[in-house]
Amino acid sequence: MKGIIYRNLYDIDGAIISLDGNTLYKVPDVERYRVPEGVEIIDIKAFKDRPNLKEIDIPYTVEWFTDNPMSNDAMIYAPKGLKVNYWNWPYPENCIRSAELEEEIANGIVDEFGAVYSKDGKRLLKGADVKSYKIREGTETVDRLAFIGCNKLECLYIPYTCPEEKFDAILGGADTIGAISFWDRPYVPEELDPNESWRVDDEVFVDKNHVVYSKDRKRLLYAPITFRGDEYVVPEGTLTICDQAFLAHEGYLELYLPASIKVIGEDIFGRDGGKMVFL
Repeated sequence: MKGIIYRNLYDIDGAIISLDGNTLYKVPDVERYRVPEGVEIIDIKAFKDRPNLKEIDIPYTVEWFTDNPMSNDAMIYAPKGLKVNYWNWPYPENCIRSAELEEEIANGIVDEFGAVYSKDGKRLLKGADVKSYKIREGTETVDRLAFIGCNKLECLYIPYTCPEEKFDAILGGADTIGAISFWDRPYVPEELDPNESWRVDDEVFVDKNHVVYSKDRKRLLYAPITFRGDEYVVPEGTLTICDQAFLAHEGYLELYLPASIKVIGEDIFGRDGGKMVFL
């Protein structure tokens, strides 16, 4: 039986990369190597037998555990003392806006959060560096470099006027935006939004049962693992139960809901299930 021949690409430094550019199989034996952007997977033996390798740059396109670098498979065979630089954004030379775009940003419409839109309001030119941001409805496209440097951004809402298939903005790597929501309908008022990610951590109310609400108590955000009991009464005035609100709860849960409830999120109970009783 003939052996299987794999077709690979070799970059200018001699690294072995899959033909589609997705997987890095082997880095060259050089002192410092920059993994090309577009690579998503680094083979477990990519760094093996590379004694001269002292430093490596990992692009944002690779899912990399920065809190514990040694937990990444590729580090198993890495040379001792290898310095790893993980880039949350494209390499600097790929983050340069054109002079035309910079001029458009300078003359654009700035919202209250610092985001910049084109004069006709149809393009988001530059994102806002805030924790949670809703792109304005009516926006049709987002510039590819709009969110470069938005390191605070964790939750992003994209309106129905900007279809997902048209969205190609770079959102950074493993340590950047975590919650991205594409809407297929107009935004709802914040108090009726079942997405728990849309909140500010220091603006919450915690009841005696450890259940967490929005500051105005109109949204039940979630019950942490410290929540105990087989029943819970949601207070009158609550409008929304957020998605997966009681997912961490162990055991069957009876949830008593007031007449004020208008929105109930998805998968609100834990693995043992539960039932809702309207009062």
